Amino acid sequence: MNRRPRLRLAGNLLLIAGGLVLAYPLWSAGYAQVQQTRLDDSYQDSSVAFAATTEGSASTAKPDVPESELIRTAALTYTKLLDRGDVVGRLRIPHISLNRLIQQGTAGPSALDPDGDRGLLRRGLVHYAVTPLPGAGEPFAISGHRTTYGAPFYELDRLEPGADIFVETPYAKFHYKVVKTTVVVPTDVSVLLDRGYDLVLTTCTPPYSASHRLVVWAALKSATIRERSASPMH
Repeated sequence: MNRRPRLRLAGNLLLIAGGLVLAYPLWSAGYAQVQQTRLDDSYQDSSVAFAATTEGSASTAKPDVPESELIRTAALTYTKLLDRGDVVGRLRIPHISLNRLIQQGTAGPSALDPDGDRGLLRRGLVHYAVTPLPGAGEPFAISGHRTTYGAPFYELDRLEPGADIFVETPYAKFHYKVVKTTVVVPTDVSVLLDRGYDLVLTTCTPPYSASHRLVVWAALKSATIRERSASPMH
């Protein structure tokens, strides 16, 4: 093979490689959307099943039991039913037009391993399983991609104090308000242990870099137990 064909082949390979790189955000977003649709179907089924299993306990609850305690009990019950990859609930942030399902992350010793939830993050948002579910304690922590695979948290940096955040689960609906945003190094897992906030959202920053983590902190404003006959909202 002389020089010219080799150069032509090298040029073609570079064009193909470049095309694949440019197409990566598109096909990864498509993959994430397909996975969200599948998760939504399974979430509908699991929510109906959960409502059926808790029907009796809700009807026999003492009338003087605070709603917060009913929600806490339901959250602990739902936690026991979740496996890795199951849907916890739905996160909605109107200010950035976000509406995504949240998956249960890896539990146990691998919970904080960066590779533990890598596959799940390609499908959508992931709950750090070392933190409790909404209503069961503080904080409920969620991770999501800033870029690629639909980039659910791409605009997370636009959230300012006072912005509304909603989490809907099979057992209750939660309304949070953003308190602050901070930037930390990836090894700083203390953000998952801060009991001063009810909701923590994390993602990589700046975009297209994993050098730091953007953290959004929010406080709970209200929690309402879900009617047993209600279906999850889309």
